Amino acid sequence: MSPGTALLVGGSSEIGMAVLLPLLGPAPRQVILAGRPSGELWWNAERLRDAGYSVSTTQYDAGLNVEQIDEMLEHACAEHPLELAIVAVGSMSSTSFADGVVVNGFGVSLLLRALVQRKPEQIVLLSSAAAVRPRQSIAAYSLGKQLADSTAVLLSRQAAGTGVRVLVVRPGFVQTRMTADLKKPPFATSPDRVGRRVAAAVEARKSIVWVPGVMGLVVRVLNLVPRRLLPEAWR
Repeated sequence: MSPGTALLVGGSSEIGMAVLLPLLGPAPRQVILAGRPSGELWWNAERLRDAGYSVSTTQYDAGLNVEQIDEMLEHACAEHPLELAIVAVGSMSSTSFADGVVVNGFGVSLLLRALVQRKPEQIVLLSSAAAVRPRQSIAAYSLGKQLADSTAVLLSRQAAGTGVRVLVVRPGFVQTRMTADLKKPPFATSPDRVGRRVAAAVEARKSIVWVPGVMGLVVRVLNLVPRRLLPEAWR
């Protein structure tokens, strides 16, 4: 990656940080963490500063409109051009169905369009296997991820001739704070494994990557099985 500004939207995300670190390259480099103010956001910022990076934080939430997103990006990238953008926004604990779709989907879609217009070298969207195989138990999360995933795929095709690369990352179950209270299913993975696989996919200039690699095959097989025959948690 080139030495321009690196932006992580979802600056408190464990997976987001695990993806960011292998892509940053050596310090110094300008890094911006965007998200809601939180202890995790500040801790991640200090962790990067201790590693020698120049770090600033800015506020982002899914309720921002197009103009507010543009203003946020303009302010965040005023000193150096944006070269790397990682979108690691997601929540399974939304207050309502509508909120879940907005947080995981609509807001992310608006952000992705704004990022492509800035023409960074690389955009990475942390999507989900649930975007390809929605689950009833996490319907709002699944449908939101579907919207964000589809937006990224379409934008990747549109931006193909502009020098902007878009990578869609579709992990299965990742063991993080957000999933700590959930039962660990087969093929579960970790943030560090996601980060390593994404780094390899960026190097190979891929547009879609599953984590673990077998997850794409698992999803295809599950989509062929009538849902009534599956355990309730898998439907």
